[in-house]
Amino acid sequence: MKAKKIATLILACAMALSATACGNSGNAGSAAESAPSSGGASGASSAALEKADLVWAGWSGEEDSTKAAIKEIIDSYNAKGGSQVKWVGWPYADTQQQLVIRNQGSEALDVAQVDISMFGALSQMDILADMNDLMGKDYLTKNYDSAALTVGQVDGKQLGMPWSIASIGMVYNPSLLAKVGYKNPPKTIAEFEDCMKKLKAYDKDIIPYGVATKEVTMASDFQPWLWTFGGSLLGKDGKVAIKGDAAVKVLDWYKDLKKKGYIQMNITRFDARQMFAQGKIAFYDDAIASRGVAKSNGIAEADLSNKIKPMERPVLKEGDTPQSAMWGHLLVVFKKSQHQKQAADFIKHVVSEEQSLKYLKSNDMLPVLKTALANDAVKNNEWDSAWADITKNGKTLEFVKKSNGAELNNILVEEIQSALLDQKTSSEAVDSLDQRLTSALG
Repeated sequence: MKAKKIATLILACAMALSATACGNSGNAGSAAESAPSSGGASGASSAALEKADLVWAGWSGEEDSTKAAIKEIIDSYNAKGGSQVKWVGWPYADTQQQLVIRNQGSEALDVAQVDISMFGALSQMDILADMNDLMGKDYLTKNYDSAALTVGQVDGKQLGMPWSIASIGMVYNPSLLAKVGYKNPPKTIAEFEDCMKKLKAYDKDIIPYGVATKEVTMASDFQPWLWTFGGSLLGKDGKVAIKGDAAVKVLDWYKDLKKKGYIQMNITRFDARQMFAQGKIAFYDDAIASRGVAKSNGIAEADLSNKIKPMERPVLKEGDTPQSAMWGHLLVVFKKSQHQKQAADFIKHVVSEEQSLKYLKSNDMLPVLKTALANDAVKNNEWDSAWADITKNGKTLEFVKKSNGAELNNILVEEIQSALLDQKTSSEAVDSLDQRLTSALG
């Protein structure tokens, strides 16, 4: 490929990477284990496949918190005596660009770890193999929830295999809520507003809800609320669908929360995490790893259950489905790989019940295999099981699979901020957002 085109692809990847919202014993006889271990429709077993040398690329093998877990996954697979896997890794910030460069060059590349924002850019480059062909649709639908599979689907193809998928949901401080009479988190928006009102009355210095109001995480936090109010950014045809009452109502709601002091401008995810750990914020949006983040920010291990718990996003009315945005990691096989079936076999090992539960224990990354989610190690863990329930109805952020997703998210953030800062009315912001997104999408 010409250097100019490679440079364009790298630039697209770098822009998409900037849109990332978030950082970081089994039951025998499972369905996945009884299914053919490789080869998709061909049904070829692992033992029947020709041995190959595979390259697995990503970033988790470079990080102290997950390095040992990645090594164990590879060592346990290599010990079977079949295909042999070698790890190639880079820092997270460099991974997407390096995958593009390596894919265009002569170096071997079979399997890669990608997060959802990376996947959006890579899936537009026609470089990923379809897992439907490699594993078979029956295997996928039998062993994985549809919400998890949807994250890796593009135009009917399963270009990404879910590895660890969980929603960006909400967390709350049980101790703070108890002080204003809430033994359980609010279920409806009316209850949510009442709780925030009481928190503000209890302590005027508390920011009841640390929703992101700055940088790209603002776009991630806004979209589930837009869905809650019945709106969406894009229609089923892929065209802009922001205009309507729902978008205006959610912006008016945001403006009202700011006016009452329930939310505050210039809050990032990093700020919210810090202030939450200090007891200055009662609610905020985050992922399953937020418990570990709270601990690293100063909450004692023994006090975690009193200071942070996950919750479903409040709904407009009882009976509505709580909304959340999908987040996590996928595994992909590259078209350039000369050993795609062997690569698919290795992926089945990585996401297997045994390996995914070990990975969960090492870094709080929720598994996706149905039998792993049903395992007592998840079901009996209050934190993990709550996130599994939240994730069941999760949706993919609407710009995450767009090659210019970073640009689209920036437009969204700018228009939300213009409304919150009273530079535009909610209606004017929605009209401007509609025009700018339509232009950016071509």
